[in-house]
Amino acid sequence: MTNPLHTSRHYPALDGLRAFAILLVIPHNADVFSANHLWAAGMLAHVGWIGVQLFFVLSGFLITGNLLDSQGAPNYYQSFFARRVLRIFPLYYGVLIVTFLVIPHVGTLPRDMTASAHNQVWLWTFLVNWTEPFGRGVEGFSHFWSLAVEEQFYFIWPFLLYRRTAKTVFSLSIGLMLVAFAIRCALVLAAARHDILYMFTFCRMDALAAGAAAAALMRTPHGGVLTHRHAKRWWIGGLAILAVGAIPTGLYALKGNGTYTIGYTILSVGFAALILGGVVQSAGASKLYQKLLSVAPLRSVGRYSYGMYVFHMLIITMVGGSILASLKPLFPVWYPVIFPLIIIALSYCVAFASFHGFEKHFLRLKQRFTPAANVAMQPTV
Repeated sequence: MTNPLHTSRHYPALDGLRAFAILLVIPHNADVFSANHLWAAGMLAHVGWIGVQLFFVLSGFLITGNLLDSQGAPNYYQSFFARRVLRIFPLYYGVLIVTFLVIPHVGTLPRDMTASAHNQVWLWTFLVNWTEPFGRGVEGFSHFWSLAVEEQFYFIWPFLLYRRTAKTVFSLSIGLMLVAFAIRCALVLAAARHDILYMFTFCRMDALAAGAAAAALMRTPHGGVLTHRHAKRWWIGGLAILAVGAIPTGLYALKGNGTYTIGYTILSVGFAALILGGVVQSAGASKLYQKLLSVAPLRSVGRYSYGMYVFHMLIITMVGGSILASLKPLFPVWYPVIFPLIIIALSYCVAFASFHGFEKHFLRLKQRFTPAANVAMQPTV
């Protein structure tokens, strides 16, 4: 006899962090800041790539929490993979089907997208992060490398965590962070290309592992006490870590050895602390931090952030040029600010329509794959 297992609950503040992640990424990928008089906005946009790092840490935290909470489930694998497929695949493959199988028969794709469409096999197989550094990507889908990294994580991580205790998972996660740091240092010494350091899974796994370590820490007896005892300090500590890390990395310069080596790890640890600050119950300034992240507009953006991420580069590729051409004569000074805001708004609208018109019908099926408790099975390692 099995009963539904209580898995990780929803944390409203994490929706706010998702919102910050996507609101960093889109202006960065819009890539229109060059005027000196907009240096402050340009600096924020250029560092926006760190939003992907935040997405990775969030994924590591949430996925690991769910896996640890369902360790006793006889349908451990079935529930995890079915729920991930229902969340990721419908939109992901729906976009690929429309782009490469439907549009060419009823219309025309942008020239650069058509010219690179022969590389689409790497999108369909979630391997594009290994091929794009060598010129085997598809125009308009350059951001899908991070989805490939996450999907590879989803495929491997449940097997590594099966029947493991939170303490073991914490140690494993810390070990993976150290391995990722060592690999990047070795690649920097070998003068590896920027895209390899940026996209290869083993170069970015410390972000996923940092989130996993945070989730595991909360679930160990000593770690649970520790996280609650210092509840008021996590988010402050996270911001302090990020601020200090900006010094050796040149404000997290996208292409810099400081960022490639210690920078990725600093970001991972800092974001993990911000996540703990958002989920550990507290009072005072910490509670205010959680309330600010939980305001309705941020939560709404966070709710649709997956769709916004999927669609934003396609919008930039297909209609961004015409929008930009219209804005420049109307707003010769401020178009670099207005353009990303328009892309954000369009991405939100398309993601909203996609979620309510398409994705939610698949998401409703997730309840059929709730992990079931079985007291005969417990973590052993």
